[in-house]
Amino acid sequence: MRVAVLGGTGFAGRNVRDALEEAGMTVGVFSRTTGCDLMDLHTTWAQLDAFRPDYIVNCAALVGSVNYVTDFAADVVDVNMRIIMNTYKAALQLREVIIINPLANCAYPGIMDHYEESGLWGGPIHPSVLSYGSTRRMMWVLAKCYREQYGVRSVNLIVPNMYGPFDSVNPNKTHALNALVIKFVKAVAEGAPQVEVWGTGKPIREWLYVGDFARLVLRVIEGGEDSLEPVNLAQNRGETVSELVEIIRGLVGYEGDIVYNTKFQDGSPKKVMDDKYFRQRFPNFDFTPLVTGIARTVAYYQGIL
Repeated sequence: MRVAVLGGTGFAGRNVRDALEEAGMTVGVFSRTTGCDLMDLHTTWAQLDAFRPDYIVNCAALVGSVNYVTDFAADVVDVNMRIIMNTYKAALQLREVIIINPLANCAYPGIMDHYEESGLWGGPIHPSVLSYGSTRRMMWVLAKCYREQYGVRSVNLIVPNMYGPFDSVNPNKTHALNALVIKFVKAVAEGAPQVEVWGTGKPIREWLYVGDFARLVLRVIEGGEDSLEPVNLAQNRGETVSELVEIIRGLVGYEGDIVYNTKFQDGSPKKVMDDKYFRQRFPNFDFTPLVTGIARTVAYYQGIL
């Protein structure tokens, strides 16, 4: 099996690449780091055509914290839409390839707090993530339209907030849970008297260990799945940011003060995903327990910071 991982040197992409290679698949990595500008159609098509993949896993994205996707909203829309469009235009020429799209759950309506797949179009995206969330919805639109007109096959996986190794160390660019881990690891190393947490600590989020995402992508490929309908990669549970803070504090042994900076916006108050459809499609999948995943993430950042 030949799999092209777009953004394969980034956070999700690096983990997917490792899981697929460990399973014995031939993996091609396509990103700026490897000399493939995915915003350039000719380059994207030429390099994918030379590799001739059976699957394309589109992990390439311009994304960051809630503050990042607000401050650079136009760039986020422009870059992500170009990547998505070029991916489908290239796939059209490749014919038999199947695209796997991770859709961040910020594509769901901002008024919802329990996310069911049938409600994806049930209202507007939360203003705090309008730029990025809109491009995730467009992933689904392109998947459906290219299937209907051209027969291009796609699998759409809706993912909650991910965490784990190989993410950025920039707090404004890294994923939320990883950003917390980085702050506490640094605070212990530097003997800092306090740690600042952005927002109130009250938002409830569902968290997915990135290694579990990679294992689910592997299952999709090994199973030859090409179901168009999006599925939540869901555990149907969530924790507040302040609960995460206490878990991380305990794992790193931090004894200083915690300060919540409420000048930073929280975003949507609650994001928990329904898992009924997930359990129909992946009935025997076991997720990594949250504390275990955070402990692995702590160990990773302790090793590089």
